[in-house]
Amino acid sequence: MNCPRCGNLIDPVQHGDLVFDGQVWCQGCHHYDERLLELRPFPELENWAQLICGAFGQEPVRLLHDEAFLPDPAKYWHGATFLLAEACHGSRGIMLHPPGHRLTTLCHELAHLFTGQDHTENWARACAALIAWVKARL
Repeated sequence: MNCPRCGNLIDPVQHGDLVFDGQVWCQGCHHYDERLLELRPFPELENWAQLICGAFGQEPVRLLHDEAFLPDPAKYWHGATFLLAEACHGSRGIMLHPPGHRLTTLCHELAHLFTGQDHTENWARACAALIAWVKARL
């Protein structure tokens, strides 16, 4: 898989260094619309999940979140990254942690459920399509 602008080889496993927006880009060649990165209220993310599932012909997913938001970011810190969300294929659910209450995180996890794959090329392309669809509707 190559960045459409610079042609550099990109690895979906290194998803933190990539931008998913219609295509899969390296971080130096493309940037997210800031609205995709804003923290959003959980009910708004639930609405987006319903819209996205419907638009892509997918069964609804169940979104969960931490019942009692703890303002201590250390709760979500895992080494070098924050734990933003987790997809559960069996129950078709997504646990969104407070640092991940963003549209990019929602699309990332929905792409896992829609493809049934981890950080593969197919997953990356699905994530890019979901984010582009959301961005066009902001």
